[in-house]
Amino acid sequence: MISPFAKQNFVDHTLTDQSSIIHFIEVNWRLGGIGNSSYDALSGSIENMFDFNKAPVSEFQKYQTILDPSTGLVVAQPMFE
Repeated sequence: MISPFAKQNFVDHTLTDQSSIIHFIEVNWRLGGIGNSSYDALSGSIENMFDFNKAPVSEFQKYQTILDPSTGLVVAQPMFE
């Protein structure tokens, strides 16, 4: 999950799929479900991947997050020099 509200160093073992994103949008913005038998009603929630009770970490707002393609490790580089 990439978001300023994503929990850091958090591994979620909840079974999710692409319809979980639709479910999150429907619940978060109170839009209602798409249909009675749609898969998003059965999908796992992605809400536990977020922490909306705290402000985004300001230290990282001045950096771009770049992943090293060979290792997958995060490399932080200044956005402005």
